[in-house]
Amino acid sequence: MKRILIIAIAVPLLLFAEEETIGYLGVGIAKLSEATKIALDIDYGILVDKVYEQSPAEKADIKMGDIIMEIDGKKIYDYKDLKQTVASRPNEKIKMHIYRSRKKMTKNVELGEKETKKIKIDMPDIEVDIPDIGELKKMIVIDKEKLSEELKTLKKEIEQLKLDLKELKEKYTE
Repeated sequence: MKRILIIAIAVPLLLFAEEETIGYLGVGIAKLSEATKIALDIDYGILVDKVYEQSPAEKADIKMGDIIMEIDGKKIYDYKDLKQTVASRPNEKIKMHIYRSRKKMTKNVELGEKETKKIKIDMPDIEVDIPDIGELKKMIVIDKEKLSEELKTLKKEIEQLKLDLKELKEKYTE
């Protein structure tokens, strides 16, 4: 039932979606933990956890594990900063400051471009900007591998808690 409802809403919206060309870097990213920031003595940046083949990032020698700090002088704190900075500049050359192996580096990157459908609903005095289909998929899809690892970790923790509980019962029932 939910699928039918989603399709009934999504298909008409896609019919009115506008094609838009946006900048493309070609990386997957992850948020830096506070512990990582402290350990590396940095205040901001995002971790590159994937570099796509034949992407502008790969061509510019961006590596998995790099931390993107700045693009053309703009500090990058999170995914939103990176997306806004890159998306607004298709096919432009940018200067990216990264942190790799405890060294700061500068990389010159020529961004690519990709077509995306942007759904906009214009109403008087209100503009609703709905994420494109790729963004919606990223929001909805669960990484099966990460989920599996988390479930294994939880299972181990539960087993340890059972052992701890058994010890406590034995200790206090003697």
